Parts: sequence; structure tokens; C-alpha cells
Amino acid sequence: MIENKLNFFFKYQIWHIIGLIVLFYVSLQIINFKNGSNFFLGISSEDWFLFAMISPFLHQIYTWLSWRSELCWKTISNTIGFRTYSIIFYILLVIRMLFGIGLAFADYGTWFNPGWIEWTISLLFFVPFIYTMYSVKKYFGFDRATGIDHFDSNYKNIPFVKKGIFVWTPNAMYIFGLAVFFGFAFSSGSKAMFVYAAYTYITIWLHYFCTEKEDFKIIYENS
Repeated sequence: MIENKLNFFFKYQIWHIIGLIVLFYVSLQIINFKNGSNFFLGISSEDWFLFAMISPFLHQIYTWLSWRSELCWKTISNTIGFRTYSIIFYILLVIRMLFGIGLAFADYGTWFNPGWIEWTISLLFFVPFIYTMYSVKKYFGFDRATGIDHFDSNYKNIPFVKKGIFVWTPNAMYIFGLAVFFGFAFSSGSKAMFVYAAYTYITIWLHYFCTEKEDFKIIYENS
């Protein structure tokens, strides 16, 4: 039971948003495209970087607004519904991936020229990512990955998954899933890709502690 819904809706979100903005700003200061920019599919590496950096920001804000408004007022269920919400969720997730890959191609070799050592290191990120996606599909479910427990109260009685990669950690999607961008960074030798990978990885944990962890206290309160 949420006593003060408006207060809970914004709980820790000022830190979430400030963190996203500060990290975004710092990332932009690290990368300098003034000395020239490469192109991929007719789009400059600078634009690929900006598009890539904006996508996690939009995705996390969308998730916060959807999850908290649903928990407080059933807003999503009473308007677009869970299925439409989840479609938008995955569209934003795919956009993040595509922009990241585009950036890796556009900014290829700007920090170092990757060779077999870097490509081998990248496998340390790609292989766990693939196993994570397999485990999500086989054991966890893609609906649950979008946060269906915020929409369907029956999920509070379903045990946490402890199969596949989830044997090692319940946060496999954050630990191994989004770390895949470091794989692209190593395999491309792109400085901008490293910055984007770090931004993505740090901000997903910002999302976890400011949003998801607090939501779980409400969802699984009596479980």
C-alpha cells in the first residue's frame, strides 16, 4: 500500500535525473569531434554519439514514468495497456543497440586499431550477453524483463528465477546484458564507444537504485 503516491512517484528521481544529466554532460566533454568526424550510413560519428547518448536517457525516463505511474494510479493499464507499453519499451531498447552499433562503425579506430587481442577481449562481453539473452528467453521471459510485475500483482507470488545465468546473479541483465557495449568498444577501438558504454553501464545502475529497487519494496512488500 502506497501512503503518499505523489511522493513515491518522485522518490529518488531528482537524483536519477540529475545523475543522468551530469554524466551526459561529462561524457560530452570527454569526446572531442572538432578535429574531424567519420561517417557511417551518411551520418557523422558525432551525430551517432549524440543519438546513442540520448537513447538511454529517454529509455530510463520512459521506464520510470511508466512503472511509477502504474504502481500509483494504474495509468498504463487504464490507457495504452501493458502490451503497448512493452512494445515501446523494446523499441527504445533496440534503438539503443542500433545507435551503439552505428557509433562503433562510425568511430572505428579513433582510440586504437583493434587486433586479435582486442577482439578476444570483446568475446568476454559478447558471450555472457548471448547467454543472458538465452536465459531471459528460456527461464525469465521477455514480459518479466520489461517489468510486468509492476502491472500484474500475481507476479509477486512467483519466485525469482535461479536458472541459467540467473544462478550467478539475479541482476544478470544489468551486469552482463548492457555490458555488451564494452564488447563493441573493444572490437572497434572507438573512444566514443567506450564513453557510451560507460555511460550506459553506470546509468542503468542509477536506474536500479533510484527506481527499480524502491519499486520492489512496494511490489514484494508482503512476499
